[in-house]
Parts: sequence; structure tokens; C-alpha cells
Amino acid sequence: MWSIFKKNIEDNPITGELEKAIYRDEFEIFLQPQVNGRTCRIEGFEALLRWRHPSLGILRPADFLAEVDRLQMLEMIDFIVFDKVCAFQYKRLLQKKEMCAISCNFSRKHFMKPDFVEMLELIRSRYQVPPYYLAVEILEGSAFTREYWVMDNVEKLNNLEYGICLDDCGGDNSTVADLIIEDITEIKIDKKLVDHIEQKNVQILLEGVSFIAKKMGYKVVCEGVETKRQYELVMKCGIDVMQGFYFYRPMNTEKAEKLYDVMNIKGVRGL
Repeated sequence: MWSIFKKNIEDNPITGELEKAIYRDEFEIFLQPQVNGRTCRIEGFEALLRWRHPSLGILRPADFLAEVDRLQMLEMIDFIVFDKVCAFQYKRLLQKKEMCAISCNFSRKHFMKPDFVEMLELIRSRYQVPPYYLAVEILEGSAFTREYWVMDNVEKLNNLEYGICLDDCGGDNSTVADLIIEDITEIKIDKKLVDHIEQKNVQILLEGVSFIAKKMGYKVVCEGVETKRQYELVMKCGIDVMQGFYFYRPMNTEKAEKLYDVMNIKGVRGL
């Protein structure tokens, strides 16, 4: 048995290093801007995890999340990302620089726990960052959004003035019924719909979802916009705020700060 395990470690240099990476503070956040397509303003960022591996360089989640899941460390990693976002926003506050909200992804397991919001508040309170500069993205749609603890946690977050984003709308695990959740503030259109936006039926669907969401007071963000054609069609569907390679790839916090500040100098303001 040990020989098989040892071979797996040798085949995958990531195995066995994740816990050390936490103590060595090798995880960091990259930020991907969410851009208003009409004004070119940055209206928010999504925080994305990266691992600065000492020998393999910058690793994306796809390179190591399977191992994170196997070791049951996913919840810990999510909180590490949130902590780093709070630290980044705290630095902006100290420098008295303009800020916009940064969203963090959280898996379904978090929302099923009664102490989830208390854990977030424990981290946030250390940095004294106002909750409205933080947003929580709910993953995995209709598979669980109407469970009691999920609804209770969403209500608590809303009362504290966190942004609450329903992610992956139009994806495999979502339905139109998800839009009835009263306390969310934003929905994010899944990349799978953008990939097929040339289809007329998809355009009609996006127009309808955008209209309904805005009527309900939700901000609408379309992710995965990678070409000028997709940008034009998304705009035509009535969705102004977008995220994707057409605008910006994920970048380290230093580059994100410089980009955001330069836009402000030019008179373009964020939220």
C-alpha cells in the first residue's frame, strides 16, 4: 500500500505539499475585473485562487483542486481566499483609495452550515472592512439554494450588507426558479450560454433573464466574454457588466490596483 502511495506522490509533485503551502503562505489571489461595457468602468472584481509553487511556478485551481477536495481542504482554502481579499481591501482603506466590491466563491458546504456567516464575520472584523466591499458568490444553483440553512445564511449576509451573487445562472445546476431568492443582489450568467450566444434562442433567453433580474433589482454580470462579437451580442441582450478575456485576464493584486487607479485618474470611477 505504501509503495502505491509513494508512487502517486512521485507522479504528482502537488500531493503532500498542500498543507505546507498553507503554512508557507504560497496561496495568493488574482483579480479579474468586471467591466461595464458602456462606460468601460471596472465595477467589481472576482477573486481567483493561485498557488505560487516554489518549483512549478503559478498554478491555477484546475491543477490542484482535485487534490484539495480529496484532502477535504476546500472549505479551508475558501476562507484563505476571503482572508486575503479582506487584507487587500484593508490596505486600500488605509491608503484612503477608492474601492469596489470583490467577490469570493464559496462551495455549497459552507452555506449548509449554521455558523458560516459567523466565520466570515470573524475574519472580516479583524480587518474592519465594510461588508459592502465584499461579495459572496453562491455556487451550484438549484441543487441546494432553497435549503433552510442556505436561505438563513443568505438572509444574514444581506442584513449585514454583503453583496450576494448567484453564480452559474444558465449552467447545469440552475433554473429560473433560483431567481425567487429574495436576498441576493446579483446574478452571474454562466459562460456556457455566452459560448452559444450566436444562437437566436440563447439571445432571447438572455434578454428575458436580464429583464426579469433587473425588474427584481438584481445586478446582472455575464462571465466568459472572450470576443468582440460576444461582447456586442451580450450588450444587445441588455447586459452591461461583463467579465472575460475580451476585457482582462485574471491578474495579481498589484496589477489590478494599478489598472483600477489609472482608470480613476482618467475620471472613470468604480462603485
